[in-house]
Amino acid sequence: MPRFRVVAVVLAVLAAIAALLLPVKILTWVETRAVSSTSPPVNDLNGASKPPLRAALMVHPTIYYTDPNGELAGLEYDLISAFAKTQNTPLEIKTFATPDAARLALLRGEVDVVAMGNTVDGLSTTEIATKARYQESAWVLLNSPQKFTPKSLAEVFPKRVVVSSRIYTHPRMTELRRKNPTISFVEDTKNDDESLISAVGDDEVQYAIVEEDTFNASRHFHYDAQRAFVVQPAMSRVWLFAHDATAVRDSANAFLTRITRDGQIARVLDRYFGFPQKISPVDIEVFSERVNTVLPRYRTWFQQAQETYGIEWRLLAAVSYQESHWETDATSETGVRGIMQFTEDTARRYNVDRLDPRSSILGGARYLMELKRNGLAARIQEPDKTWFALAAYNIGLAHVENARILTQRARKNPDMWPDVRRHLPLLIKPEIAAQFKTGPCRCGMPVDYVESVRAYYDVLLRLEAPYQPKLRAASN
Repeated sequence: MPRFRVVAVVLAVLAAIAALLLPVKILTWVETRAVSSTSPPVNDLNGASKPPLRAALMVHPTIYYTDPNGELAGLEYDLISAFAKTQNTPLEIKTFATPDAARLALLRGEVDVVAMGNTVDGLSTTEIATKARYQESAWVLLNSPQKFTPKSLAEVFPKRVVVSSRIYTHPRMTELRRKNPTISFVEDTKNDDESLISAVGDDEVQYAIVEEDTFNASRHFHYDAQRAFVVQPAMSRVWLFAHDATAVRDSANAFLTRITRDGQIARVLDRYFGFPQKISPVDIEVFSERVNTVLPRYRTWFQQAQETYGIEWRLLAAVSYQESHWETDATSETGVRGIMQFTEDTARRYNVDRLDPRSSILGGARYLMELKRNGLAARIQEPDKTWFALAAYNIGLAHVENARILTQRARKNPDMWPDVRRHLPLLIKPEIAAQFKTGPCRCGMPVDYVESVRAYYDVLLRLEAPYQPKLRAASN
């Protein structure tokens, strides 16, 4: 299929899914100031209802959205929700189209905190900010793949750049305009960074400036847009409070400092940005095409596997694609075979016919389920337990456990994938592997494996609906 037809098919599928579901990383991209979510009321020690923490968010891939399963998500949403729980305070969310609109609401006393990825630049006397460095992001210039990739603003031609509305009025943007008077910097009037990134990939917009973490969170879906260079070095994110709200600001700063120091922030950041750069646009394009042409043959069996063993069918399909590209007769140089790439010994243990796709899919789901249930410590939380199980599926449970031991010795958290994945590749070193009975392994491979599966799974979350098993009638 020609490349432009593939892209058209993918966009058509995305549009169809968007009409039926609220896709991952998107709620709605229209401006709203309505209350989006309110947690149950909380009473104080005297029985009186505590006032809610009114948080200003915006619907955005790095801030706040509803995932395909109808659950609220987003980096800032996760953090502000956790903070409200530590304060034993109900949370009330109000959404705004731009950070400036939210800051105006803060000035008017309509919200208590703005958690929209702001920076301290241009802070007014009516605002105070947190100081904890929980997340940073640069600004990057994107260019169409059909255009020359510049290395600086001086090489941009034609001299027109569309700028994300999130940063168009930022003081650093004012400085960029001053230093580059020959370039026309135009605000993205749609207030929609994902649409802007997509427009660059489709060559509708030739150059755009967006925040780097936004691009990283969206690159598997708008894979034609190319990152040219960093326009503005990374700046720290902050939460904003009214100037007289020092007590709650200090509590928020203490919370953010604590989760940053104890490593909990790594788990949150990994959820949204823990994907590899190694998956190329061509890889995603081919995968998206095969979702339409090949996956329908096996969808029912993946869903049966979910119903039987509890492994989410789209995750299992992503594993299978990483293993075999959904080719039932795939055979590796090491002798593993089939759509789930079983070794002969493992296939015998699970009574799997390696070249029967249904048998292989059900066997793979059972194997993953047993790795999670029996092979890994019960205290490991999700989603880390799933990532550990995937690594064990690829390289073996013993090597994963060895890496967890190394992680613990380094005084990091052996139950968190972001920490363990840094130590897995060390097992290739003979002097380190000699400490364990299993010996050395090419343990950089399972790191790439897990992150690739996660990338494909993220795409499937957009393209495919969740499976809801039919209720069985109760027997008399």
